[in-house]
Amino acid sequence: MTRMKTTMRTILAALLVVGTSLADESATLAKVRDVHPRLFLNAARLDKLRTAITNTHAEIWKEVRDQADQLLQRGAPKYREQDGHSGAEQLYQREVGNAMPCFAMAWKLTGDRKYLDAAKSWALASCNFPTWGLGKTDGMDLAAGHQLFGLGIVYDWCHDDLDAESLKTIRSTIIRRGDAMYLAAAAGKTWWQRSYLQNHLWVNICGLSVAGFATFDEYPPATNWVALALSKFKTTMDMLGPDGASHEGVGYWEYGAENMQKFMFLARDLLGENLYDHEWWRNTAGYPLYLGLPRNVWTRRNCVVDLADAPRGHWYGPEYLLRNLAHEFHDGHAQWLAQQIDDANVDSPSARWLNLIWFDPSVKPRAPSDLPTMKHFSDIGIVSARTDWSGDESLVVFKCGPPLGHDATTKLKTDAGSGHVHPDANHFVVFGNGEWILRGSGYVPKLTALENSLVIDGKGQMGEGSMWFSGAAALAAKAHPRILRADSTPSVDHIAGDATEAYPKPSGLTRFVRHLIFVKPDVLIIADDIVVERARELDLFFHPERTVTRGDDGTFTGKSGKAAMRFDPLTPDGINVSIVSQTGSNPHGGAGYKMSAIRLRSESMHWQNAVALSWSPVTGTPARVKLKRDATAWHFSVGGSEVVLDWNEGDVKFNGAR
Repeated sequence: MTRMKTTMRTILAALLVVGTSLADESATLAKVRDVHPRLFLNAARLDKLRTAITNTHAEIWKEVRDQADQLLQRGAPKYREQDGHSGAEQLYQREVGNAMPCFAMAWKLTGDRKYLDAAKSWALASCNFPTWGLGKTDGMDLAAGHQLFGLGIVYDWCHDDLDAESLKTIRSTIIRRGDAMYLAAAAGKTWWQRSYLQNHLWVNICGLSVAGFATFDEYPPATNWVALALSKFKTTMDMLGPDGASHEGVGYWEYGAENMQKFMFLARDLLGENLYDHEWWRNTAGYPLYLGLPRNVWTRRNCVVDLADAPRGHWYGPEYLLRNLAHEFHDGHAQWLAQQIDDANVDSPSARWLNLIWFDPSVKPRAPSDLPTMKHFSDIGIVSARTDWSGDESLVVFKCGPPLGHDATTKLKTDAGSGHVHPDANHFVVFGNGEWILRGSGYVPKLTALENSLVIDGKGQMGEGSMWFSGAAALAAKAHPRILRADSTPSVDHIAGDATEAYPKPSGLTRFVRHLIFVKPDVLIIADDIVVERARELDLFFHPERTVTRGDDGTFTGKSGKAAMRFDPLTPDGINVSIVSQTGSNPHGGAGYKMSAIRLRSESMHWQNAVALSWSPVTGTPARVKLKRDATAWHFSVGGSEVVLDWNEGDVKFNGAR
């Protein structure tokens, strides 16, 4: 009786929240009822794949099988209440879910029973874990999303090969865990159910949907899980902007895009729903391409720009994600980037098996040498500017946009997932001569003082102050900090942003326009125009990657293994310039942060300021920039060339050549 009441509540919640007919969903899935495998693989695809791994997919297959063998040596995981870093989330269990499809794929392609036994032992270990997260998190977040996905794949792919008792255990776990997550999400009892632009929603409902696809013919209410996922992902598609960029950074883009693409593939295959028909998906392969570091310096921990909370290395793939996009949109640049990442061995192998399914050898790789060196992601407000595509180029990345992008800010009434955003309008980073020159803050509490931007009377932009960005105030204000210019020529790039709307009204800010003038290949001029309604303490922060020292002439210099840098305050009169240390704890766990910054401080109502940043090989001498000012224009000389910034028009003119 209790079970029946729970099931009825589940069905009613689905009808109320999702508005999807169970009968319609069941009819759509009827073609694969009682057929296994049906998720990603079927009999025809398996036959083709067994041939492909002997030719076009041979190298990819070797990587997948090697991964399965390495996981095999580790043995089935043991339950741990605490993993030492993720607290109640028990995030080590994500890797348990990730490993299962790898074993199952190796079994389907080789028939070697050791892989079937491994898939079974890891699946049963997951089923026997007493918790998938602690307390309220148990079964409701990422540990559950990953394990539901893994169990669903094993149940489907190994359905005809596992013993009855193991199948029963896996099925009963899927039903118990799936019902619990579904009912909580449908009834609004999970924190992420309306986080339509955030990775937790995507991971969890993807896992739930795969569990539902795997068991719907044996447990009909599981179609509700699929219907919920479809409804949520359709809402996400409505909120994605057109430019293909992510507010969460490249690593989280990978995490989110993986789980969205997994569901999208199955939705088209099993539901006849095409969610790929969206400008965001057509453009999104350009996001990791333009935010990639010069490829000749790639290492596992240093290959992408670390905006927001994302790291400098890859978290999920992304070569299989790019290969799927290459196939969908006949995108040779995506195919090229996937191969470069694969060849450099800097990928993250969480779902490497997807390469076997998504690699389309008919799409030929195309190097980006035919692409512009500047890219403006106009919705999120990111500009990437590089000198060339040689693999040894300099790179400047600038950010000035609303937390969730212009499109979502216009549409939304409540925050749809800005927690990993930073309060960083008019922030920028620089990479040159194989090294980071000016850095981002990383995964730290959200404070504008930790970004390369402006703080007023010790306070920063809306949303700062805790470990997670709070987007409510910026959204309520419909704040639209924006890119004003993104102009590129062979010699000079000019980027300008207006971050005024990113600051709360009590700050008194009426203007904060920043100009970046990139005199290629190794000089960046930063010119700021700041106006407040009365004299206030204004701080501009700039965070070098390496330790710098201040010379007698007021400039700051530093060296690393490959690069030398120079930071020159060009308008020092009446301001205080110092090096400050910034330290703090990380409430999310792990080590605290320790950074140093060059801080420029002025107490004024109107502050026009310019600094010059230059870099060179470590054995060289960075270029020096000189400034001459007149009433409306500032003239910057670099060697034998001149750059003129017209403050009134916001234009930049370049005279000469470097």
